[in-house]
Amino acid sequence: MIEKARSNDAEEILSLINKTNREAYKNIIPKEHLKMPVLSLKELLEVFEKMTFYVYKSADRTVGVAALQIESEETGKLNWVYVLPKHQRKGIGTTLIIHLERKAREIGLKRMRLRTIGKADQAVNFYKKLGYRSAVKIEVPWGFDVFMEKEL
Repeated sequence: MIEKARSNDAEEILSLINKTNREAYKNIIPKEHLKMPVLSLKELLEVFEKMTFYVYKSADRTVGVAALQIESEETGKLNWVYVLPKHQRKGIGTTLIIHLERKAREIGLKRMRLRTIGKADQAVNFYKKLGYRSAVKIEVPWGFDVFMEKEL
């Protein structure tokens, strides 16, 4: 079940993001560039002010998270899309993104964007299956990040 996150969900979201990020990128981003944890509670609470987080709950536990940030009148950005490793490949990430895209259309957004790591093939392919296409590549110390976008 998807619900809008509340501030009292922050610690569970933080744990999910940090655990999943570490697992997803530990073999892609060199140690000297992989920030652990990726977020502190203070940083997460600051980004709570800039975007709307949604959580996917199973048995009253948060197993997935995604956030929608409004970039402009027409463009939204997907952020912090993570699903706990043991819950991946069950449609949770897809369900979260479809939910955020619906919310974006409801408020009049015309396109969605996101940024991911170019070498994270699983993530890139996941977004491509959902209709996102590569738009811009940015050089980073471990290769490149890719901006992807989709017309809604």
